[in-house]
Amino acid sequence: MARIVITGYMIRHPVAGNMLAYFHYVLGFLRLGHEVYYLEESGWPGACYNPLQGSYSDDASYGIRAVQVLMARYDADVPLCYVNRDSGHTEGIATPELEHLLSSADLLLNLGGVCSLPQFSLSPRRVLIDMDPLFTQLGRFASEDLESYDVYFSYGANIGQPGCTVPCAGLVWAPTAPPVVPDIWQDFSTVERRDLTDAPYTTICNWSAYGFVDYNGERYGQKDEEFARLLELPSHVSQPLELALAGANAETRQRFRAAGWSIRDAAEVSNDMSSYRSYIAVSRGELSAAKNAYVKTHSGWFSDRSVCYLAAGRPVVVQDTGISDWMTTGHGVLTFSTMNQAIDCIEQLESNYAGHCASAREIAEEEFSYKVVLPRILERGFADTRDPARDDET
Repeated sequence: MARIVITGYMIRHPVAGNMLAYFHYVLGFLRLGHEVYYLEESGWPGACYNPLQGSYSDDASYGIRAVQVLMARYDADVPLCYVNRDSGHTEGIATPELEHLLSSADLLLNLGGVCSLPQFSLSPRRVLIDMDPLFTQLGRFASEDLESYDVYFSYGANIGQPGCTVPCAGLVWAPTAPPVVPDIWQDFSTVERRDLTDAPYTTICNWSAYGFVDYNGERYGQKDEEFARLLELPSHVSQPLELALAGANAETRQRFRAAGWSIRDAAEVSNDMSSYRSYIAVSRGELSAAKNAYVKTHSGWFSDRSVCYLAAGRPVVVQDTGISDWMTTGHGVLTFSTMNQAIDCIEQLESNYAGHCASAREIAEEEFSYKVVLPRILERGFADTRDPARDDET
């Protein structure tokens, strides 16, 4: 059993899809028998989002409560600590106890590089998981201490491989994938597939997130640029298509509605965990573009949201980021690069819907289950992979 401190972004941004991206790690390591602690810091002024008010502030109380409720829902007895990095004030664990925890932990696992504290240096073993390939390597995340970790993982599974143009930033990035705890989605197998005959293919997304970056004279953007290529897709397929959007303006929403898309506000389905899970359960599957940066760099990125669809037995049709380089696609997970290919994927899925649903669940268990993903992280995380030359420079 290892003592693992996990840092993430659940408290500052307590919406269901985002929280699950981190919580699957917390619950997964706990289910594997490890001693788990969750740590988050305040980040930047006004970083705490309250989804009920739709506003940002420095008040973390809503997010702390939301994480506590989520932990209790799945019997996850995990101590929680929130640190105001400006004042040094802590919630949940006092500063001396936090410093002892970090120095005694077997592993500090920083998810996404969205947390950074001077006390991290107390941890004898530090692992970074890049959840946003290219944006991380270019300094959007983990910019304060990128070189201070012992082991690096990335959802950009193709980094360092031929054809992938994500820069390595002088580091070795091991491939990994978003984990899922399949049994928390298992109750949705009771939803009869015949009840989904007229259900839409859906996705939940942040339209333009944190904008674009320039690298070597090229622009690398967000999902809005890729979804624009699919604007006319509803007129070419028989099944309804729906987008639950955050961050899209009224003009964008109207343009997609006029093209035949059903448009919902992401807040309707993601501010509450039950609503989020139910939304996926009553979807026929997922249809989604990827961030332009992920596609353009052939990163191999796969979505932490898509693994939830798969675990619920819902097949996914997703834009190809190079994932076929490392996983089998074509059944349960179908990929496209053009709109015509997206049409073909939906037609193929509809020709054997029950079979694709079964494959989706199998893929969740065999490729993305916490029992598969997390032990690999620990195996490499505890291996002696630090570059001695880098140690000599410090």
